[in-house]
Amino acid sequence: MKAETIIIQRPERQSSAQKAAFATITVFAWLFWAFLWLPLLTLGAWAFGLRNAWLQLHVLNPIGNGGDINIILLVAVLCAVVFSSWSGYNHARFAGKQKRRGNKPVDVAETAAAIGAATGDAMKMQGSRRTVVSVAEDGFMTVDEAS
Repeated sequence: MKAETIIIQRPERQSSAQKAAFATITVFAWLFWAFLWLPLLTLGAWAFGLRNAWLQLHVLNPIGNGGDINIILLVAVLCAVVFSSWSGYNHARFAGKQKRRGNKPVDVAETAAAIGAATGDAMKMQGSRRTVVSVAEDGFMTVDEAS
């Protein structure tokens, strides 16, 4: 069996059950990978003083039964709920919708009127790569050279 046969070239041909199984396996693989890093994360937390912060907030000077750590956790959960709610609202409101509306086409006569030029001059400008334009005293544009 070649290695190429293991890789799925056309994921749209997978059934929903296969997609769910592969997603579950992927989640467990990432969780296991994160679990392997826990000792190093613990060492880093200890080195940066998180253990000392926990001792100061929770063990040595508690407020009530739970200490300051419970207040911090409550605020963190509240922030997570607020931001998750806002994210869910935006997802429900904007998911699957076209981000920008298409522009309506503008014909040459409208363009000429908008820039203050004659329709023939606007057609010359549209058909050339480089155009030298001058503005007359009355404020209208004229094409001097079109190439």
